[in-house]
Amino acid sequence: MEKIIKEISGNAIIPLQNVSKNGVKRTKEFYINCCELEDYNHIDITNSDKHGKMFIELKEFVGPCLYYFEITSDNLSSEIVSRIRKYSISENSKSIPAIKSKIVESKILYVGKVKRHFWGRLIQHLGYYKVNRTQGLQLFYWAKELNLNLKLTVFEFDADMINLMEVLENDLAKHLKPILGKHK
Repeated sequence: MEKIIKEISGNAIIPLQNVSKNGVKRTKEFYINCCELEDYNHIDITNSDKHGKMFIELKEFVGPCLYYFEITSDNLSSEIVSRIRKYSISENSKSIPAIKSKIVESKILYVGKVKRHFWGRLIQHLGYYKVNRTQGLQLFYWAKELNLNLKLTVFEFDADMINLMEVLENDLAKHLKPILGKHK
């Protein structure tokens, strides 16, 4: 059994060494002005005039992907957390990421990962996914009032990194100290 564990560990090192040496497959940044978010709960946002170009680019990111939302507006962590808490107790709220018990002043809202098709995960974060139990930032429902502006940075990795994304996500979150999300 120990031999098998050594072999598995040795194989896991190779993709990480490749990333360490060559970097990620590709990176892209997108800017989201939350004041401009419209109701796309019954309209396909991926085909919209306003957001279609972004989704065309994002559909090229097959995955796995690591991403983070950076706050580019002057909003404070405390006002963001206050607004999210208010939203989370509303009658029709959808599932949101964990709110840390101690509010940290940070310009990073959230760090996440996805195994495949980041564009679908973004729909969840924007708040347009139909299943209320699926966790996401739900930006459409609370961020408009704050005039929140975000920069979304997405990193795509080679397919052999798919089972190692959680390690990268947790370490990136330790460095960036996001306002939301559980990272152990």
